[in-house]
Amino acid sequence: IKDYGCVVIFFIICVIASIAIPRFLSFNNFMMIIKQASIPIIVCVAMTMVLMTGGIDLSLGYMIGLASIACGIFIKSMGMPIAAGLLLTLLIGAAFGLLNGICIQLLHVPAFIATLGTGYIIYGIAQIISNGETVNHLPDALLALGKTKIGPLTTTVLVSAAVCVVFYYILHKSTFGRNLTAFGMNEAASRLSGVNTPFINMAVYVISGVLSGAVGILLTIDVNCAQPTMGGGNYTFQVITGTVIGGANLYGGKGTIVGAVFGMLTLKVIANCINLANAPYYFVDAIMGVIILIAIILENVKNKKL
Repeated sequence: IKDYGCVVIFFIICVIASIAIPRFLSFNNFMMIIKQASIPIIVCVAMTMVLMTGGIDLSLGYMIGLASIACGIFIKSMGMPIAAGLLLTLLIGAAFGLLNGICIQLLHVPAFIATLGTGYIIYGIAQIISNGETVNHLPDALLALGKTKIGPLTTTVLVSAAVCVVFYYILHKSTFGRNLTAFGMNEAASRLSGVNTPFINMAVYVISGVLSGAVGILLTIDVNCAQPTMGGGNYTFQVITGTVIGGANLYGGKGTIVGAVFGMLTLKVIANCINLANAPYYFVDAIMGVIILIAIILENVKNKKL
């Protein structure tokens, strides 16, 4: 329970929802929740690794929008091969992630300010290259990458599952993951122990940029429309909330891939319950704000700052 409290919270909420909302307990509803959670789970994984360093990535949502419109322009407007367009989109995400890492690690700009600044730069670039317009009616071959059904699941869900498995190994079974945990707990001590802390700190932002690019592509496929405003600040807030529910420490040093998965699933179950109860959807935003506030208060109590 100490390590995976998010799993317990998820099942408790599901049991309560099953009792209070009869329509909740159905196979189709659960499949819908999984589908809705599958794409944001990918960036929850990225945010978990960033938070473990004690940083934050506020450019994540804007990067999703740039990736979306870039993917549409490369593949539909410019007629690039799909593989080349997708690869170039991911490289753009990596480039802006590296820019964040350089600003934070080498120029010593606080992560909050650095990623907020680059986020607005990314948003501006997305608006400029798109001229504020969207790209519609994407090629069927591109849509098939995310919408092909395999049993009750789509390829988007399978891609999300594959990302989680890969990063579970990276974070929990590899030297990089052990060094990342050590970095988050005590940067000075880990550096003196021989950990390449500059590489770790920059790498997590590159990973965040690449996974944000992948999410931009998947969201574009999902709605069959490339939009420069696909992500935005609210999407980032949702991802941070899901990651916090999953148990990631806002002060660094703690986080799990299992937590990232069940944190976002819990958030989507709450949103689903609000929808089934015919309550206004903006209740979700209020709940996310409460969760973030409670998490900060509890972390301050734990660290004896209150």
